[in-house]
Amino acid sequence: MTLTLGLNFGTHDAAAAIVHNGTVAAAVEEERLNRIKNTKVFPERAIQVCLDLVGASADDLDQVALFVDPKLHLLLAPSNLRHGTPASIGSLLSDLDKYRKRRRLPATIRSSGLLPKNLPLIPVPHHQAHAASAYHVSPFDDALVVTLDGRGEYETAVIFDGIGGQLIRRHHTSYPHSFGYLYSALTRYLGFRPQSDEYKVMGLAAYGSGTYIERLARLAHFDTDTGRLRLDLRYFDHHRRPSRNRTLYGPALVELLGPPRNPGDEITERHRDIAYALQYLHERLVGTYLAHAQRLVPRRTLCLAGGVALNCVANSAVINSGRFDQVFIQPAAGDAGTSIGAALIAGASKERRPLHDAFLGPEFSTSAIENALNGLPGGRYDVRPTNDPHRDAAGLLHAEQVIGWFQGRMEFGPRALGARSILASPRAAETAVRINAMIKQREAFRPFAPAVLAEYADEYFDLAQAGALVYPYMLATAPVHPHRRREIPAIVHTDGSARVQTVGQATNAVLWGLIREYHRLSGVPVLLNTSFNGADEPIVCTPDDAVSTFTRCELDALVIGSYVVQRGSNQS
Repeated sequence: MTLTLGLNFGTHDAAAAIVHNGTVAAAVEEERLNRIKNTKVFPERAIQVCLDLVGASADDLDQVALFVDPKLHLLLAPSNLRHGTPASIGSLLSDLDKYRKRRRLPATIRSSGLLPKNLPLIPVPHHQAHAASAYHVSPFDDALVVTLDGRGEYETAVIFDGIGGQLIRRHHTSYPHSFGYLYSALTRYLGFRPQSDEYKVMGLAAYGSGTYIERLARLAHFDTDTGRLRLDLRYFDHHRRPSRNRTLYGPALVELLGPPRNPGDEITERHRDIAYALQYLHERLVGTYLAHAQRLVPRRTLCLAGGVALNCVANSAVINSGRFDQVFIQPAAGDAGTSIGAALIAGASKERRPLHDAFLGPEFSTSAIENALNGLPGGRYDVRPTNDPHRDAAGLLHAEQVIGWFQGRMEFGPRALGARSILASPRAAETAVRINAMIKQREAFRPFAPAVLAEYADEYFDLAQAGALVYPYMLATAPVHPHRRREIPAIVHTDGSARVQTVGQATNAVLWGLIREYHRLSGVPVLLNTSFNGADEPIVCTPDDAVSTFTRCELDALVIGSYVVQRGSNQS
């Protein structure tokens, strides 16, 4: 029996995971515990939570798997030197020295004091960890496996042949040419945070038109001779040194598109059109790359991972392309998921266990929930126990209340799938406006996802069979049937689409039970589902997090474990 700890840190989305004999037993993102969004720190808290979840101590671990091979990072130096100027060489060498120190992963782990000093440390190349995180938990014996992100070591996209439980590397694209950096550069240009807010640009794109398509096409193309993405590096500076002066895009992009938007500035028609053109270009390039990948590895089952695989609109295009009979996307496709992939490779188990759900984090006892509720100000909130949280929550939702929903084990990955969610009825468009403005305090253009009973999903959404394994994780959009849009307007995006989450009884029983009760009351088998967090916060993890967020946001109620909390009559 092998107990392997997998880690990701030093890049965004620090996380830990434990794999036991080929089964992913626990996985937690550090941000949920230290409350710093996209944190990069050594995931000390996440490690301890994972150990607790499997009932083990650090001494019980057989090995630690790292998300990265430190030796491969040094291959970045020649690439950066090629693109540097003479004035930047000294800065580059200084950066490299800091980089080597920062990437001494074994020393970082051993100095933490959390893990035994003699524990074997197994480095795994970044894209191999991404690939394993999808293929080894997929239901496929044989599959085309593609990873796409900003950068891992010197690679930005890799094609693997997944066959008989083995991953055979067939092709790669090298830094600085990157699907991820292309999207991140324009994310920053549009006034959002790169490697964080790309999903906002994706949502904004639906409001634009094709005015800038031809201009953005100059930024990148697919080289048919080599099968690789090529950026026109005149428009970018992510590859230049010193790194502290980079904006990701260069002056040539400003000449091409006009002045960049500053954070907080009004979003104009020009910004919407640029977002539209970026999404259009991204989908075309990803589609072309996958067509090339399929020529190299002629399979009709596809596994995707890497941060680029979180682009739900592009995923929908892949699903609907007709190239694949089945697609599987790792629910934590970003860097957090490499903790799972690294552990699966290092564990080297002959057993391959498909991932049936993403509820891999901690759950909390009734006493922990009661302790959190005891901290509420006396007289300002009504707290009552319930024998049927599903029935009571459904009644609140049917009365058009917006609730916090905190039940069971926490999700792993960026999507709230029904354990740490804000839920609402989808029947009034005003509900979405209220949640954006008063509860989530976020941009009005951002859409909400529908969680739909799987057995009714086809009645409301135009779903492709190839996406059946993707829709449960809220990782692809689909058109809402026109005759249903007036029935559930709160979850319909401006282009008539929705980021669908299908909810099955076998894989998501808690949320399925709630939607079933709501369906019984309302006749609608759909709920609005969004993550349980305030503005620029990680999703809540603990009962204390849930209670704190509830008191600060304009939620009407909180259903937490076997308790219902509502604001008292003197609360606004």
